[in-house]
Amino acid sequence: MSKALLLQTKNKIDPLVATQTGSAFYSFKIGKFSCSSVSDGTYDYKATSFLPGLSEEEIKKILTKHEVPTDIFVSPYTFLFVDTGQHKILCDMGAGKLGPNTGKLIESLKSAGIQPEDIDTVIITHAHPDHVGGTLDNEGKPNYPNARYLMWKGEWDFWFSDEAFQEVVKHYSAIAQPDIFMKVARGQLGPIRERIEFLTEESEVLPGVQVHATPGHTPGHIAISFTSEGEELFFAGDAITFPFLMERPDLRPIFDIMPDLADASKRKFCNLMAEKNCWVVAQHCHPFPSLGKIEKKGEAWKWKPVLV
Repeated sequence: MSKALLLQTKNKIDPLVATQTGSAFYSFKIGKFSCSSVSDGTYDYKATSFLPGLSEEEIKKILTKHEVPTDIFVSPYTFLFVDTGQHKILCDMGAGKLGPNTGKLIESLKSAGIQPEDIDTVIITHAHPDHVGGTLDNEGKPNYPNARYLMWKGEWDFWFSDEAFQEVVKHYSAIAQPDIFMKVARGQLGPIRERIEFLTEESEVLPGVQVHATPGHTPGHIAISFTSEGEELFFAGDAITFPFLMERPDLRPIFDIMPDLADASKRKFCNLMAEKNCWVVAQHCHPFPSLGKIEKKGEAWKWKPVLV
């Protein structure tokens, strides 16, 4: 492990268990930036439901080879908080009440000594339910009341387009409640419209903080990088998802709205991460704290989680 990455668990619970039993966070440094992986909980996925075009038998063979459960596997929902010394930044806002084991992000932040009202910037990678479902509290008020929100303009335009509604429902027709994607995006983001600043180009949005266009998973998906004293950390959003999909980049999960573009973004992102040999926080990557590096492996890549 690089000496520049100083890791510590400030809470006294096993982080692998904590994602299922309560709040969890994992603190580390990137240069002078203080960072924390924070857990929103976990979500159960039916493994055979999100690889369209393949038979259940084919999918099970692939998953078995990559040591992924073939019935239900549990995905961490991990997000990133960064204190640059000038700004307190949260990357995405969790899933809220999406599932029975989600909605723990606020609790995890507070366990790490981070108060939601102290966050001054929220950067939204994309508007899927597991990333924006925790925008509002039970009374419909913003969970991060003093934050400005940054989001790619094309992402907003897509989710608030009437034409896109039918496209989304059709695309996710194999998933139960396919309209939930549109309902959550509109229901959670609509009330904070006046607080959102829209981005239209890759740029440094704050000192040491840059957004990178990684479209395809959704039309306006972005990744976020943090740079301090020569060290660099990326929050992947869903530019990459489950680790076995890095090893089998030819597979295209149903969650990618624009599969060809998502495939190109995934390959570009993985190549960049392998070349930079930098740290990555990826929401769905086991184990919590979902922090690791991406290494080149032949024509594909491999997820190398940090040792905890």
